[in-house]
Amino acid sequence: MWDWVFPPLCASCAAPLLPEEKEVCLRCLLRLPQTLFWRNPTHNEAYYRLAPHAPTLHGAISGFWYVEGSPLRRWVQLAKYHNQPEALYGAAYFLGSLLRQEGIVPFPSWKALLAVPISEARLRRRGYNQAEWAARGLAQALEVPLLTGRWRRQHATTSQVAKGRIQRWTSMEGEFICVGPIPSPVAVVDDVLTTGATLSAALQSLPPETHVWVVTVGITQRRR
Repeated sequence: MWDWVFPPLCASCAAPLLPEEKEVCLRCLLRLPQTLFWRNPTHNEAYYRLAPHAPTLHGAISGFWYVEGSPLRRWVQLAKYHNQPEALYGAAYFLGSLLRQEGIVPFPSWKALLAVPISEARLRRRGYNQAEWAARGLAQALEVPLLTGRWRRQHATTSQVAKGRIQRWTSMEGEFICVGPIPSPVAVVDDVLTTGATLSAALQSLPPETHVWVVTVGITQRRR
C-alpha cells in the first residue's frame, strides 16, 4: 500500500519506479553504453586484460563502457564517495537481466558470486563494499547465491586513479587472501575494470583449481 502512495524513486533521476524496476528506471538504464561482451566472453577487452594473469579464467564480462557521458560514471562515484550505492546495484541488476535474456553465458553453472573485497579500514569508514552491492544486484537477477566472509583484503591501498600502470600492479601484490572455501566455478564481481591490476591480484589469491569467471558492471576504454 505504501509503495502505491509513495512509490520508490529512481536513484538517478528521481522518477517513480515501476514494480519490476530495481533502484533505477529503465529510461536511465537504457542510456548506459552496452559493451555486448556477454556474447563472446573469451574474446573481448575485459578478457584480454585479465587472461594473461589468470590462467583459470573461463570468461570475462563487463556490462557497460565507463566513459564520459555515461551515467555509470556518476553512479560509481556516488557509491564510492557519497554513500549512495543504489544506482550501482540497479545497473548490476540490469546487467544480470541482459545475461538471462541472451542466454549465452552459462551462469546457471556458477556455484556462487564473490565480490572483490575492500580493506577492513575502508569498510568501517564507508560502511559497505560497493562491489558487494553490485554483486547483490547480479545475484538477485541471476538467482545465484552471493558468498561473503570468504575473502579478505589486507590493506587499504591509496586511490588507484592517479597511479601509472606499473604502480597499480606493484601496489596490489599479495593484497588478497582466502579465509574460507571457494566453490568452483565461481564468478568474481567488481564495479569497474580499469587496468586489471586489482582483479588480477584478487584472482591469483584464489585456489588454483577454481574455475573463475569475472563480471564487472563497467570497463574503461584503453588509453591510446
